[in-house]
Amino acid sequence: MASCRFRPFGTVAAVSPAATAHHFIQRTIPHPHHFMDARLIHLAQTALAVFLEALPFLVLGSLVSACMEVFVPRAWVERRAPKSLPGALAFGVALGTVLPTCECGVVPVVRRMLSKGVPVPAAVAYMLAAPVVNPVVMVSTWVAFRGDMTMTALRAAVVAATAVAVGISVRRMAVGEAVRPDAGSAAHLCGCGCVHDHAAEHYAPTSPAAPLLPRFGEVLAAGMASVSAGGEQAAPVPAAPASRAAQWHGVARHMTADLLDACAWLLPGALAAATFRAFTPPEALFLFMDTPALAIPAMMGLAVLLSVCSEADAFVAASFVGFPASARLAFVALGPMLDLKLMAMYGAAFRRGLVLRLVVLPTLCVWAACMLLAGLGVLE
Repeated sequence: MASCRFRPFGTVAAVSPAATAHHFIQRTIPHPHHFMDARLIHLAQTALAVFLEALPFLVLGSLVSACMEVFVPRAWVERRAPKSLPGALAFGVALGTVLPTCECGVVPVVRRMLSKGVPVPAAVAYMLAAPVVNPVVMVSTWVAFRGDMTMTALRAAVVAATAVAVGISVRRMAVGEAVRPDAGSAAHLCGCGCVHDHAAEHYAPTSPAAPLLPRFGEVLAAGMASVSAGGEQAAPVPAAPASRAAQWHGVARHMTADLLDACAWLLPGALAAATFRAFTPPEALFLFMDTPALAIPAMMGLAVLLSVCSEADAFVAASFVGFPASARLAFVALGPMLDLKLMAMYGAAFRRGLVLRLVVLPTLCVWAACMLLAGLGVLE
């Protein structure tokens, strides 16, 4: 039993966020143990570490999203996006290998892809596959499991198959049925200087910067609106081709709006994950270690609750050496597709029908695949 080492972060990939969070808490709150319970200190450090772990990838995702909005015309995407279902699914999964995006930043990118005319199956397949099938995560998985190519390949295969299955389930779903209207309706009023399909709308005298996700303050409290609203108004932009400086100014404006709103939705997920880590004793997991039938669902639930970034979750899974390999595969396969922070962002970005598919289908697919692999003896 003592061989199960329950660690909130990976031993290599996620040390820096945890150490930074610890240092920040110690410097911000002198002698916190004098007036705070140790578990509350652990909760604060863990929540901050989860946020810091996700933030760089969220910044990258927001940057990619903003560049896509400014420099990629919708008509160009519509002409080149595959029209057939097999082509769209293959395009989505393959794009994940060349456009690596962590799950922490993939939702803004996918929202922008959908607004540019990428078919829903392709965008959904990319959103689920990209955090795992990219080379960075493949290498980190290989390192975490000490050169185990079977685990590395099976992780990518299970996630890619799940992405295809979910993509097939949304084959008849239009963009309007997938994306929440409150963010999508104003997505083109960017005032960014990008002269493509919505350039005519730049004649509007003023238009607010439109985020990819709903304003956090509009949903939870009016007092939070100032965090993401920004308050600035877009200046009139002529229809003539914009200068490069104006285009990069548009990138900065889009990126700032997307990042602030996505961070606001990331925080509740990070806090929920930190609460679980701080108040769940390691002994509570020992009951599920003996058989794959119990260990696989337990590790899937743990992946959802811990909300570890896909670049680091393999190190966390590898530390559970007392669990069957099939259960650890379930952890690293489901986590990048479904966790607490992702559920918050899914709910903010997409309509209920798509959100239900993104929650239910990956869970069922990963469970079935890992149980099958365990039953066939491919993994323990």
